[in-house]
Amino acid sequence: LAFLIPKPLFAASSFFDDFNSLNQFQVSNGWSNGGMFNCTWRSNAVRSQNGFAQLSILSDSNGGYAGGEISTSQKYGYGLYEVRMKPAKNSGIVSSFFTYTGPSYGTQWDEIDIEFLGKNTNIVQFNYYTNGVGNHEYVYSLGFDASTSFHTYAFDWKPNSITWYVDGRAVYTATTNIPSTPGKIMMNIWPGTSQVNDWLGAYNGATNLNAYYDWVKFTPSNSTPPTSNIFSNGTYTIANKRSQMALDGAGTYQNANVQQWGLGNGTNQQWQLISTGSNTYKIKNVASGRLLSVRSSATYDGALVEQRSDNNTPDQLWEIYYTEGSYCKILNKASGKALSIQSGSTSEGALAHI
Repeated sequence: LAFLIPKPLFAASSFFDDFNSLNQFQVSNGWSNGGMFNCTWRSNAVRSQNGFAQLSILSDSNGGYAGGEISTSQKYGYGLYEVRMKPAKNSGIVSSFFTYTGPSYGTQWDEIDIEFLGKNTNIVQFNYYTNGVGNHEYVYSLGFDASTSFHTYAFDWKPNSITWYVDGRAVYTATTNIPSTPGKIMMNIWPGTSQVNDWLGAYNGATNLNAYYDWVKFTPSNSTPPTSNIFSNGTYTIANKRSQMALDGAGTYQNANVQQWGLGNGTNQQWQLISTGSNTYKIKNVASGRLLSVRSSATYDGALVEQRSDNNTPDQLWEIYYTEGSYCKILNKASGKALSIQSGSTSEGALAHI
């Protein structure tokens, strides 16, 4: 059995940060989302102090406004996402906590949101996008002003539902067209343009507005990812369940072996899954540009697997089936035999075969 890990690395492990530093986060700097975002992301709008992350709306030295945004370097999937935060209060602005992935990361646009509209911080808005389709907004009345004190907000993302929480109490569940693509954990604060006045209220140009984050936490679930979680032309690590090592291209030349090796970030351990229909894929090594193939197109037990240029033979086609948890079998189309490691070895350098 193997498991697929989307690249950038899909971190199935838990995550926690108490913002004593920003070492686990990437700080957005020097660009704008455009559209409804009336700011440029600037690193000086992000600070870690007194055990909090402070994201701000400031005057931008280049004119206009600066907003603060941070994100994890890794992506996370199904599980419980929690944040203890205090949003900013002012018409025309948003303070948020969300997950996001999209075309710039080689995936469809999937997103799950917790958003505070600064015009009324007695409410919180929940939303999500699946392949770019949103319009799932739900507004919840908190019964308190979120901008005056810290509270805990969360969402539990499962294959068939998302449940949002306020201070540990479930307040809303969505069950329609749920996203499935792992995303980065993100937080930001931004002013809106006039095109979203109906939603946010008019922004009055106020600056030195701050949202504060005390801690953030992710706890993964054991949900089984659907096969639809595999995206054609997506890039993955393929790791062996027993050894926890990655499928590794041992060279970039024609007929180079395929082995297992400790998980790393090299392109020799990255494989592009190219759909040919009916749950069948060509699996291309990113470093070599060659396809995962069976040597001499053999179909017998123990035939070695290699990297070979695409010659449209059935031994270069593979079917992927999830079996348990996040694990799957990868079956060769020509032989019907599973991709395996010789003798069930857990050693680095052990060769792949069928």
